[in-house]
Amino acid sequence: MTFAELLKTFQHQKLVKVEPGQHSKRVLLIGKHGENKIIEVPLGCECVNEGNSILLARCNTPNRRYLVASGGRGGCAENGYVGERGETVHVSLHLKLRPNIGLVGFPNAGKSTLLKAFVPEKPVKIANYPFTTTKPQLCYVKYEDTKVIEENFENMEKNLSTKLEPFSLSVADLPGLIEGASQNRGCGHAFLKHMEYSEILVIVIDVFGFQLAPDHRLPYRSAIETLALLNKELEAYDLALLSKPAVVALNKIDMHGGKEKAEELKELLSSENWTTHVSEEMRPRVPLKLKSVVSISAKKQEIGNLKKILKDIYEENHPIKHLYTSEFDNTGHKSLV
Repeated sequence: MTFAELLKTFQHQKLVKVEPGQHSKRVLLIGKHGENKIIEVPLGCECVNEGNSILLARCNTPNRRYLVASGGRGGCAENGYVGERGETVHVSLHLKLRPNIGLVGFPNAGKSTLLKAFVPEKPVKIANYPFTTTKPQLCYVKYEDTKVIEENFENMEKNLSTKLEPFSLSVADLPGLIEGASQNRGCGHAFLKHMEYSEILVIVIDVFGFQLAPDHRLPYRSAIETLALLNKELEAYDLALLSKPAVVALNKIDMHGGKEKAEELKELLSSENWTTHVSEEMRPRVPLKLKSVVSISAKKQEIGNLKKILKDIYEENHPIKHLYTSEFDNTGHKSLV
């Protein structure tokens, strides 16, 4: 089920009601229990009790059922043979994307432009002002057919053959975050929640830094400061986000002096104590796990080996395992499971 299908289901009906338990009868000593009502939801949906904000179910496993409210019990000796009403609970459904890759960055860093570089055929809104992305955008980065090794055992000798399989990774572009996003400033919670299920973070950094507007009253942040502040926002929202592998994309190297700034940043980020290069109030307690730092020009669709790096990280997180039985079949060949 897609998010759109779920929203369509509840567009005109927001009350889910089932019959209560039935009373006992002369011909039926135990009354009939109230029937189950099953609501289908997409993966990434979370069900929260609005009364006490307790998480009732995190739907991250396909084809699994979660009990949100108990139905009415039929009449029996314990309740005086009178059918009971079921539980009443007010819940909210939180929809969260499950992308392989999540793009994170300050406004106007070039996330949407990078998304366009990944998938040139997809229409992506791009402009030279902040907050052009107002809602998450999801697309799929396609790779050339991937070689998959097939292993066959014949006369106890392993013969290798290859076949081609299509491969793609889903990428989510979030609206630009600002300082205080973890406290829901600028709808931070609505955006950051989609990072919870992502497997890889791509931090897009403008090598020339960030300022929300050319106004002396608004602070200017250097490139290394924007990375530290993004790190700090992720840390404040959910420490689990910092356990994800992260790749830093240093964008806008096509501009005058951009390549030189990118090289300086690469040198700073090559050390484990890169956070010491920012002031203490901007310094995160738990630094991101930087797997790689790449210089790119998203505008010119020059992203170097970024796609390969992301694919390598994905394959590292999802290793292909070949399991073999210890038994031989009736032809004397070892069985492949």
